[in-house]
Amino acid sequence: MLDAGRCHASCRRIQTRRDEMSQYIMDLQVVLSLAYLTNALLSVLLAGSGLNFKGAWWWVLAQSLMALGTLGDALAPLLPPWLPLIVANTAYAAASIFYIHSVWVFRFQKPFPPWLYLISLLQLASFSFGFFQPYQARALLFSAWMSLGPLATAGLLLWKVERRFWLANSLTALPFLILGLASASRLALLASLALQGEVLVTSTQNVWYTAGAILLSTIMLFGYFMMSSIQTVQVLNVKDGQIEARNRKLVEAAKAKDLFFAIIAHDIRGPIGGAARYVRKHLFGHASGLEAKSAEMDTLASSLERTNEYLEKLLWWSRTQLQDWVPAKLEIALDHCLDHAVSLLKTRIELKHLSVELPGSPCSKACADPESIQLILNNLLSNAVKYSPPGRVVTVAADRDGAFCRVQIRDQGIGMSQETLGRLFRIEEKISVLGTAAETGNGLGLILAKSLAERNGCRIELESALGVGTCARLWLPLAADA
Repeated sequence: MLDAGRCHASCRRIQTRRDEMSQYIMDLQVVLSLAYLTNALLSVLLAGSGLNFKGAWWWVLAQSLMALGTLGDALAPLLPPWLPLIVANTAYAAASIFYIHSVWVFRFQKPFPPWLYLISLLQLASFSFGFFQPYQARALLFSAWMSLGPLATAGLLLWKVERRFWLANSLTALPFLILGLASASRLALLASLALQGEVLVTSTQNVWYTAGAILLSTIMLFGYFMMSSIQTVQVLNVKDGQIEARNRKLVEAAKAKDLFFAIIAHDIRGPIGGAARYVRKHLFGHASGLEAKSAEMDTLASSLERTNEYLEKLLWWSRTQLQDWVPAKLEIALDHCLDHAVSLLKTRIELKHLSVELPGSPCSKACADPESIQLILNNLLSNAVKYSPPGRVVTVAADRDGAFCRVQIRDQGIGMSQETLGRLFRIEEKISVLGTAAETGNGLGLILAKSLAERNGCRIELESALGVGTCARLWLPLAADA
């Protein structure tokens, strides 16, 4: 009788302890539910107020699912058994998928693989199957899912993190890492338990597990702030980089503009001043008629033509520097442009006894600004004539190169070194070499031609060798019906 009484008293103490543990767990579940519900509401307010990041709303959905799961556990005594064991547990596990989705979009800036959401169906199926299994099997299943999801989330947060964001990402990953490791240890403990004493031991562990989850829930809201701060820093860094690049371009453009106007002012002053002095000395200083001054008039006309050329280049260069200048996109007949360029240089070609070979069948039509392309072709052909010795041949060819028409102007002139070729398109260099007939230049023609080509979607390349000659290539977009 005494042994029976002692056994009965021991059973009552064990049952009382179990009841106390169950009550502790229920109370903690209510607190945990309120914590996650508060997190979800604050996350909604933060995301709605603009303090968010890429993937923020997926984070909010994850917080909401965690709140739903804890609410189901807190209200378990008032609900049918299948609701907390199937729906609430699935909500817990599915929240990890939404956390992973949020972190994926935030970290990698790319769409989340939608097929991963099929895992949620697998979770639902596993918990539905576990509903009919013993407690230990259900606990093992729940712990397995709650270790995989958080650990995967922590892994994504820590994967190839920039050094400057390491601390922030580590703090954001910390609650997931702790939750995943705690669930993994719980999984290992449950797997090693014998059937005897199972309820008492696991109940004790559940108290600590739930208490830890309450602490982690507050840290998870802190993670939202950290991710928002990281994105703010990233956006500011990108904008700072854009501003710095734009400032560099503005400084370079300002320097180029100042240098260009200094060059133009210097080069225009010479012809205009020379023309004025020549007129005063040779035309106004004699009483004879203008018929006897043909040589003087020719010199004056040449000086004025040079001045007009400088002003023309100044006008076109200023156009290329205006951001709001949009070149016209019109169909261009290249054969007409090339014929016109040759006609403008006819006198110089004849004086040097040069032969210009034009393409027999050029690309039918290109699409660009006609005036810009004419000026570019005039300049390239003028350079070929200028640096060709008398009696040589200048060859012009045109062929199709993908979506472009490639025009090649090849001379047999003096050519240039690779070092000169590398500095040719830099305005600060202002390379000007006398032609084979002592023709002068200002070194701005090719710079202007390259700038106009770029504004028209074209491209210029030069190939040259000393004593061999130069080949200038121009790629123009083909017209739609070419």
